[in-house]
Amino acid sequence: MPRYEYLTLPAPRKGEKSKAARTPEARIAQAMQSLLNEKGREGWEYLRADLVPMEERAGIASKTVNYHTVLVFRRELGAAAEMAATLETKGAEVETAPARKTLAADRDTPPPSVPFPAKAEKGAGAEARKVAPDVAEEIAEDRES
Repeated sequence: MPRYEYLTLPAPRKGEKSKAARTPEARIAQAMQSLLNEKGREGWEYLRADLVPMEERAGIASKTVNYHTVLVFRRELGAAAEMAATLETKGAEVETAPARKTLAADRDTPPPSVPFPAKAEKGAGAEARKVAPDVAEEIAEDRES
């Protein structure tokens, strides 16, 4: 039984301009065709398009669910080595994906610093400027993204 590796990419959101593609539908079809042909040359087989829900922040305290379309590709594990050998014989450079961080590496990284001072400034409204730690973490995450 063959073993596969999978690749997911976001679907194109903008169409490609060309002389043949004059309508928005034709332009998005041209963009999809270009992406599919590019991945096909790299040895990836197109499987399907999936609509994936993703919870995203909408302000400080609220969240919304947005849907994103991703394209799913696959190729046999042995096919990647064959494709790399083929590209090397043609003189092309093979791009390698950066090494993924492990979950243990994520635990070892320190948490982001809170963007607010530890003590509230003295003066009028000092009590109003205090922020709960969980709210400060959400604000820090929003600033990072």
